[in-house]
Amino acid sequence: MTPTNQLRIKVIIADQTFFLRIDPKEEEAIRKAVKHIDDKLNVYREHFPGQTTEKYLAMIALHIGVLFQQEKMRTDTRPFQEKFEELSMRLDEFLNNNEESDEHESEGHI
Repeated sequence: MTPTNQLRIKVIIADQTFFLRIDPKEEEAIRKAVKHIDDKLNVYREHFPGQTTEKYLAMIALHIGVLFQQEKMRTDTRPFQEKFEELSMRLDEFLNNNEESDEHESEGHI
């Protein structure tokens, strides 16, 4: 993507200003993420007063990391894929055995 296709935005996180060049399609997600971080920062400052900004941001990073892992586990289809493959193999074996049985039965009847 060339810089001419990018959007320049300003975001503020924990009193730090960041100027970002982003794909315009990403703007909404970035602004929602910044709002989420800001909201969490305010909650942690209220519930755990006297901590450093770095500690609050570390707590937010942990919170977001847990959310990410929970979502990743929720959408992980590997266990289903493995079960599907197992059932598919069993079905193939069953069908192959039935075909062989049908062939033997038809051989006995003329």
